[in-house]
Amino acid sequence: MKELKSLGYQLGRTLRVFKNQMASEFREQEIDLTVDQFIILRMLYLNCDLIQQDLANQLQKDKSSIVRQINELLKCQFLVRHTNREDKRKKNLTITKNGMEILNQMTKIALEVSGKLLSGVAEQDLDIFEGVLLKIQQNGETTNHSNG
Repeated sequence: MKELKSLGYQLGRTLRVFKNQMASEFREQEIDLTVDQFIILRMLYLNCDLIQQDLANQLQKDKSSIVRQINELLKCQFLVRHTNREDKRKKNLTITKNGMEILNQMTKIALEVSGKLLSGVAEQDLDIFEGVLLKIQQNGETTNHSNG
């Protein structure tokens, strides 16, 4: 069997390449936000009922780093924070009109970067790659549940 390079190394390196390309394109387009902030905006767009703790859990990051990212998005008026209807202690986050505009710009950039990075990759190979990533994620979730 072929010797495998460290999965963590390969995934980490690939993620760094993607994030660096995205950050470079954001700077070029004079967008002063991080890839993590883009991900937060995207997640809130897809699920407007998320609270800060949900974001931290889904992104597997500590709450304080998420709060810093969110505070910057609030300061830029890309998000608003409001009290949750069911639990007054919780705060929901909603994307503003300005937030949607910047999210649309950033999404366009993300698609362009993805296209460049996947240039020359056959559709069949991409399908296999996505399947392998999904299997790794499922195995990780199974492992996490059996350990918890």
